[in-house]
Amino acid sequence: MSAATETTSTQTTWTQIATAGDLDSSRPVIPVMHQGQALVLFRDEQGELGLIGRHCPHRGADLCFGRHEDNGLRCPFHGWHFDRTGQCTEQPAEPADSTMYQTIKLPSYPVIERDGMIFAWYGEGTPPPPPQTPPPRSLGKAQNKIKNKN
Repeated sequence: MSAATETTSTQTTWTQIATAGDLDSSRPVIPVMHQGQALVLFRDEQGELGLIGRHCPHRGADLCFGRHEDNGLRCPFHGWHFDRTGQCTEQPAEPADSTMYQTIKLPSYPVIERDGMIFAWYGEGTPPPPPQTPPPRSLGKAQNKIKNKN
C-alpha cells in the first residue's frame, strides 16, 4: 500500500487512538502520533475529550508537560492556555486588553469515546457516524447458544 493510499484511507474513517483506560489517572493527558504529527489527547474537568497539536506555537513547548487545568492545557513555558478545540484562551504576559489570543489556534481533531475505545477523525469536513464497536465476546457466545437451542 502506498503512502498516498494510507493517507486517503485514514482520512475517510475514524481511527482508534487510545482506550478510555489510558486516560484513567489523576492527570488524563497522553501523547499521540498520527502520520508524523505530534498531538496530545486529554480529558478535561467536564469529562470531554480533546485532541490538539502537542507543541505550543509560541516557543514549541510540549503540552504533554503542561498544566492540566481550566478545561484545557496550559503551556509549561509561558502559560498560554488551550481548550479542547485547540483555541488559545489566555496569554498571561499580554496586556489585559489584548485580544491576540483569539487569533491563535492549534490543530485539533474530533474525538469520540465508544465502549471504552477512543477514536479520532482526521478527515476533512463533517465526520461520518462513529464506528459501531463489536459486542463483547461473552455476549456473542450467549447469542450463539440461544440460536443453537431453537
